[in-house]
Amino acid sequence: MAAVEPILGIDLGTTFSTAALVVDGKFHYALDGRGDSCIPSVVYFPRTGPVLVGHDAERMRATDPVNTIVGIKRVIARPLDSPAARVLDAASVFKLKGAGAGEVSVVTSSGEYTASQVASFIVRYLKERAEARMGRPVKKCFMTVPVAAGPEVREAMLRIGRMAGLEVLRILSEPVAGALARGLAGAGASEAPSMVYDFGGGTLDTTVVQRQGARVSVRSAGGDDCLGGNDFDLSFARHVASVLWGQASVDVTKDVLLFDRIQRQCELVKRALSGAKEARFLVPDALGTAGQRRNLDVIVKREHMVTPWKELVDRSMTVAAETIVAANVRPKELASVMLIGGTTFVPMVREAVARTLGVPLDIEADPQTAVARGAALLAVMPQMLLD
Repeated sequence: MAAVEPILGIDLGTTFSTAALVVDGKFHYALDGRGDSCIPSVVYFPRTGPVLVGHDAERMRATDPVNTIVGIKRVIARPLDSPAARVLDAASVFKLKGAGAGEVSVVTSSGEYTASQVASFIVRYLKERAEARMGRPVKKCFMTVPVAAGPEVREAMLRIGRMAGLEVLRILSEPVAGALARGLAGAGASEAPSMVYDFGGGTLDTTVVQRQGARVSVRSAGGDDCLGGNDFDLSFARHVASVLWGQASVDVTKDVLLFDRIQRQCELVKRALSGAKEARFLVPDALGTAGQRRNLDVIVKREHMVTPWKELVDRSMTVAAETIVAANVRPKELASVMLIGGTTFVPMVREAVARTLGVPLDIEADPQTAVARGAALLAVMPQMLLD
């Protein structure tokens, strides 16, 4: 009997990307050289030599941030004057430039690359790591997109897949993939509607789904493609800058390299605060003048972040409420709220969802891989989704 051709389920994320396959009823991930399944969505373009992706690229951000591209998913199929491009441009050291077909490009020392081209390096890397894991070629995939993605984004995903050497068989929304990964179509799952609250690095997706027999249907969907964990990092960094200006009359935002370092430290501290009530915020040689540099070294507590993050959390709650209204259900009629995406690790986010919606939280043990798992599962069981 001929072996079943593997189909890769791909979650191209703003901060991290993941790919999974189902083989003989088991999930297998595309793992990098460190054994990680969550690959940083970072691409480094050197003047000479091969392009680097993932952790290898992330390490270059400290020494060559101008040629280290992050957050590219947000601007796929987006023009330079779009809100997403303006936010990325303002927060980045690397330079964005308008390109043809309404999509931005990035300017590096080795040339200019469209957002789709940059993304294709990430997808190709996932493909190659999956092939190394499975010991055989992988030529086809299912790809996921935010619920708000229009036809131009979906067309770009097809193009990205081709550039990466993959045939994209199907494109599905990220929260639906997450619901499938959580077993919503499985035996014993509730037939009451549930909400998928998918809060990733670059986008928020909220979807009300419902089991109908052995299939899953979508009752409503909403989202914000300019709201994600990256915005928490930027808001945190601006808060740090405001405090430094008030206490020492130092404007760190004028130094783009320093402000990039602060943003990276904000992301690390944000992650630390998900597991601890306080964390050390350390940026070496951040303050003072040349020859008299001193460290930015303080203790940050969870309660310090309530004010910087409140507006972002409130925005996510508004999107969730609008999605529930569009599904013509009341919050108490939901069986649960499924939390997926890395930003759902933030305690303030979880507390807001529980408090606002008042229904049980279905917390995914590994929220960053759920979307890729759901796409891989649908690839071998396409009957699970009711179109």
